[in-house]
Amino acid sequence: MGQQSIYINGATGDDGQPGTAEAPLKTLTMALARSSPGTLLQVAAGRYTAAQGERFPLRIGPRLRLVGSGPGSTLIEGGGDFHHSAIGLVSLTCQLADTAQLEGVTLSNPAANGVGLWLGDGRAIVQAILLQGCGRYGGVITDLALPTVLDSELVGNGVAGLGVWQRGKGALVRLRCRQNPIAITVQDEAAPLIQTCDLVDNDLGMAIADQARPVLRGNRIRQNRNGGVQIQAQAQPDLGTPWDGGGNQIRLNGGWDLQRQGSSPLAIAGNDVVPQGLQGAITLVASALPDGSAVPAPLGDSAPPAGPPQVREPEPVPAPPAPVGSQQFWDLGRHWAGPFVEGLADQGLIKGFLDGSFRPEAPVTRAQFAALVVASFADVPERHPTQGWRDVAANYWGAQVLGQAQRQGFLSGYPDGTMRPEQSITRIQALVAIAQGLALPAAIGETMGIYRDRAQVPSYAVDALAAATQQRLVVNAPDPLRLRPMAPITRGEVAALVYQGRVYRGQAAAIASPYIVEPDASQPLFSDIQGHWAADFIRGLATAHLVSGMKDGRFLPDEPMNRAQYAALVVQAFQPQPRRAAAVFRDVPAAFWAAAAVQTAYRGGFVTGFPDQTFGPQHPLLRVQVWVSLVDGLGLGSADTVDLNRLGQFTDYAQIPRYALKAMAIATAEGLVVNFPTVGLLRPNQIATRAEVCAAVYQALVASDRLPPQPSPYIAPRQR
Repeated sequence: MGQQSIYINGATGDDGQPGTAEAPLKTLTMALARSSPGTLLQVAAGRYTAAQGERFPLRIGPRLRLVGSGPGSTLIEGGGDFHHSAIGLVSLTCQLADTAQLEGVTLSNPAANGVGLWLGDGRAIVQAILLQGCGRYGGVITDLALPTVLDSELVGNGVAGLGVWQRGKGALVRLRCRQNPIAITVQDEAAPLIQTCDLVDNDLGMAIADQARPVLRGNRIRQNRNGGVQIQAQAQPDLGTPWDGGGNQIRLNGGWDLQRQGSSPLAIAGNDVVPQGLQGAITLVASALPDGSAVPAPLGDSAPPAGPPQVREPEPVPAPPAPVGSQQFWDLGRHWAGPFVEGLADQGLIKGFLDGSFRPEAPVTRAQFAALVVASFADVPERHPTQGWRDVAANYWGAQVLGQAQRQGFLSGYPDGTMRPEQSITRIQALVAIAQGLALPAAIGETMGIYRDRAQVPSYAVDALAAATQQRLVVNAPDPLRLRPMAPITRGEVAALVYQGRVYRGQAAAIASPYIVEPDASQPLFSDIQGHWAADFIRGLATAHLVSGMKDGRFLPDEPMNRAQYAALVVQAFQPQPRRAAAVFRDVPAAFWAAAAVQTAYRGGFVTGFPDQTFGPQHPLLRVQVWVSLVDGLGLGSADTVDLNRLGQFTDYAQIPRYALKAMAIATAEGLVVNFPTVGLLRPNQIATRAEVCAAVYQALVASDRLPPQPSPYIAPRQR
């Protein structure tokens, strides 16, 4: 059966017709209502608006493909109410579901809060469209979306051409953005790949904020009036590394070309920039790509290193516990990768150097990687035709293994016809290579949510990483949940990855290691909450993207939480609406990191200030203050019918301040009270820890039907 097609023509069609080429429908709305997954909607030139019968927003469902006659011919204009926590209520023209496709149309929404295109779900594909004249944003990528947006224009939109928010990723390729206040804005923890885009003739080329980590390659950011690229807060964009140059041209912008606000340094490499166009803590780093003058030995070669070897006695392996290193190589005596290296060495797949060392921290080139995978997976069938590369001579030592690795699907060349055999291979490239070469079964993308630095994973690698994680191929030391995807992989790390690949294929015995990433959902998101009484509450909030930890991967559950941090948490969790006028706190300046959150939490009724017009942002919270805040802010219970007898279950109920009695009774009735280690001991006037606040906030979200209940013996009974 062929693909079903529905034809739409706003000028000659009729919604009572069958939707064939000879008898088209009149509206997109009717066509979408009649569509099923796999349908192609072919839209004739014309103008499609509410006046012509369209009902906005238009939602293109899964596996639907809507194709217009070209962005200059097919215009879809208008909008309908759409609400999202990241932006509130907007007027939206078109929303794409996972696997939906949109091509060859213009979207325009001139309403003051107008948004043309919303990509918030899965892997939609957008190409050859024009987003023009939208009151706020031409397009938005948000939530966990991974769309591909190609060969499109964003012109004359009210706030920005395109906004990428929350944990949105995806690939933005060959976009042309002009005459927007901001061409592209990337914020929250978003991490899209932005490649070969032209951001020209805007007020600002790109704004990158919060903890965003976009990857910029080969873009042209020129002649923007106020600046080229502005990087705020803790954002860490990838504008090139010593091993992978950025190739961006950022020049001739007004004010500055690249501005780093704040003290956090940013290193960039391989871009066309001029030093006088840089502002802030920006360092230009030289390329580390090899110049071809040195040919490293293959990974399994035992040729002597340059210069005299250092000879030292092997370090003893303590017992107990059982050895974790290797007895074959003197520099792996206690190294975490020792068992994996020794396992491959025992099978004759890997060798060390003549001085008896293995050098586990040395980087691995693409050719060395090919040599090991070809030896380790010789029985993987060849699936691809032979391909030549202009930088691999016939007499190059690794030409044969590179060719076999390519035919087996482990490696492929670059679009410019090179293989770059002497370039260090990164950790994510090696993972993708093994996943593709071994044809690992697909896994859900959420599997990679356990990694703390998942924002750095390129979009092209998400599926392969999820599959490798599901099959326990990923080995990360010293922190299993820190992937470091863009770092060059080391000899020890490659050995562990390849060994795990052989375990997956039944060619090696499994090795117990704390550094093998476990894919199940119980894997902790933070390194210091394993076994903690509040781990499930913390993990639940983190999974809902409501809390985050420290830069080093810890959560610090037993540290105090101050008032500013709490304000930020309740705003993120509950998005409170204003209930009173704003207040001026003389100890919360406008530049303070939580100034907006403090005002929002105050206006929403969650927090108050002090009589001297201060807020005390650094002051710790008391446990009783947390419960009172949640009851007041959410408007829980009724003070008129509250049963104070509920408080009798707590042995220290007499310590509850009088002002808090009714709120504490309501908090108990709503299941907000969580007491560790003694459920009947309230400790109302003790300082609240981060874990205790998380438990209370999580329970408040349960009471609001926003999160599922967590079983815990420390939740105080609701009944008397």
